[in-house]
Amino acid sequence: MTDVDAGSRDRLALAVLAQYRMATTEQMHLILSPDVRIEQTRRRLMKLRDEGLIDRITLPQAGRMRVWHATEYGAQVAAGWPELRGRRPPRGAADRTAVRLRAGHTLTMTETAPAFIQDARRRGDLRPPLHWIPKVHHPTGSGE
Repeated sequence: MTDVDAGSRDRLALAVLAQYRMATTEQMHLILSPDVRIEQTRRRLMKLRDEGLIDRITLPQAGRMRVWHATEYGAQVAAGWPELRGRRPPRGAADRTAVRLRAGHTLTMTETAPAFIQDARRRGDLRPPLHWIPKVHHPTGSGE
């Protein structure tokens, strides 16, 4: 059982990964809390990983960049939250190879989020990160 509480940054981090599909540590930092040191973001992500809610892969071709994603369990937990109601978050990843193969496209989509969120913050429009939907999920012909 996990201790992700209703108003926590842990909950928001998991919700962001469930909605955005994957993100680098730096992207998560810019999306969640750019006003604190990145070490706090790293600790939060490691805590969620230790709880089995998220996991990471390392992309060797990108300077060993770490990419975070929700696990099947994490996606299942987040899917029941009101802030994700009406949105079909993707299933969590069970296969690290599948995550690695989708990383390029998905990270490009995620990259737009910090730009929009930072601009909104500069303008005083303090919308939460979940208001930005980087890509609408749509099934392919195989139902995936």
